[in-house]
Amino acid sequence: MNDDSEPRGLGRRFWILLTSSGLSNLADGVFKVALPLVAITFTRSPLLVAGLELVRTAPWLVGALPIGALADRLDRRRVMLSANTARGLFVVVAAALISMDAGSLVVLYVAAVGTGIAEVFYDTAAQSILPSVVARSRLDRANGRLFAVELGAQEFAGPPLAGILAALGLAVAFATSGALWVMALVALIAVRGRYRPDRDGPSTTIRSDIRAGLSFLMSRSVLKTMALMVGMNNLATSAFFAVFVLFAVGPESALGLTEPQYGLLFATIAAGGVVGGFVAEWGQTRLGKARAPDLSARPSVV
Repeated sequence: MNDDSEPRGLGRRFWILLTSSGLSNLADGVFKVALPLVAITFTRSPLLVAGLELVRTAPWLVGALPIGALADRLDRRRVMLSANTARGLFVVVAAALISMDAGSLVVLYVAAVGTGIAEVFYDTAAQSILPSVVARSRLDRANGRLFAVELGAQEFAGPPLAGILAALGLAVAFATSGALWVMALVALIAVRGRYRPDRDGPSTTIRSDIRAGLSFLMSRSVLKTMALMVGMNNLATSAFFAVFVLFAVGPESALGLTEPQYGLLFATIAAGGVVGGFVAEWGQTRLGKARAPDLSARPSVV
């Protein structure tokens, strides 16, 4: 199944997958920064602006376990294709409504919920498909490259692009996100093969799979501690950035930033992560996995 004939042994399918992931994460980065920038044109209420981030990320809290169990029963490539199709449709429809002066907070909330649910499906399948694309011995290298591209696209390139696009027009930023998800969809179509996991043994229910997964997690103190740390970090980060736009953007805000300046500020946050993704394999070789982060189980970026 693995194609290791290409340079560095990662294979053609990996590089296509990397391209698709980069485009998809660039769309994520543009959308998540454009969403609050569009929202503050309708309201300056901290509750309503923060609510958009809440409904966008809530599917991770309530749906990650059942969606993860479901992804283990489906072809992961098809799940990713369907998720990006859904995200593109939600955002393009929102862009069309905004361009016709029919936009509203309700439109933004629908787009946030729809893309949030699709993101859980996409990211869950994307994290699971890589072992079917590259050899196990090269997973550290592949994960490092993939993480660096994902973080660079979503957190480094996406925010300043979103700021520039939002300054050009509110609908432009949303339409660009939709177009990028469509481009990622086209690239992913070229990743041929079957990516439905083989399930040996007796059939199980989704509930029993969730119970088995939780039992596995709780029985391993290292994984349990890491899950708690990542969860608390994401909670704090989400709470801060959900209302940060009100503090930073507009003449009446504390910082008084423009949309492009706000996007550039976000980009600086990810600079270290991009470097870390490229040096992760070197760090694991020199320090060992116990002392270096294992990117094969990387947390989601908020």
